[in-house]
Amino acid sequence: MMKLLRIESLKVLPYRVFQILGVLYVGSFLISIIILPNIKLETSMTNNQDILNFKSLYMFPEIWDTWAYLAAKSNIFLAIILIFLVGNEFSYNMFRQQVINGLSRTELLNGKLLVIGGIALANTLIIFVFGLIFGFIYSTGYTFHDVVSHLYMLGVYFIQAVAQMLFALMLAIWLRNKTLATVVLLLYQVVIEMIIRLIVNKYIWAKLGLFFPIRVIARLSPLPDMAITEFLKTNSDLQDFTQSLPLWANLLLAVGYGTIFYMVSLGILKKRNL
Repeated sequence: MMKLLRIESLKVLPYRVFQILGVLYVGSFLISIIILPNIKLETSMTNNQDILNFKSLYMFPEIWDTWAYLAAKSNIFLAIILIFLVGNEFSYNMFRQQVINGLSRTELLNGKLLVIGGIALANTLIIFVFGLIFGFIYSTGYTFHDVVSHLYMLGVYFIQAVAQMLFALMLAIWLRNKTLATVVLLLYQVVIEMIIRLIVNKYIWAKLGLFFPIRVIARLSPLPDMAITEFLKTNSDLQDFTQSLPLWANLLLAVGYGTIFYMVSLGILKKRNL
């Protein structure tokens, strides 16, 4: 494992695209958490009555739910980073060279699994550190229990980030072209799965759409369960955002999907010529 970790670190850390997308990811996350406390949500455009002060979402223990949700919205950067890393290795025949040098194809994939785990862990630590800072700034009268009671959401986010990147890894290995894989990722995540879910919900079973992979992964960090959720429930056009399986079910499905993505990637890697 240490050998794989050393090899991957030598390839990943100096890679300029990795550095740029990493900065974009951290930057988008930090900008969102700085702007959010200054937003006020109103019940309507006429009565000017606030339904939610977003600063309340930065208090312990709700801040862990809030930040897991915000960080998840930037996970697309992590997926694109993974695609560029893998696509770059195909472009320069690095996979082939490593096999010639003695690595098995399983070890090649496990090396990328270490990269995925490292990136997800680094982002989880970022959320933890800044969560503590902002939580202490905005919280009053908190107890130790308040600080730690929702910390499990960081573990949930870690699984979410890993599952998202495993999906990107599968696309990158299948398509072998980083530009094409990125386009397919964006199209599937933003458009294709949503259309399929709508068709399935209407003509097959109304709840089946809750089991689709991107939907499952996204719902691991739902909207914070406060007034904003009630606001969305009152808007029929937005009700889909508040429907979900229980967290434990989404976790099991996400782990299952992640395993499938890994096994499919390994199968493709073993059968195709490098």
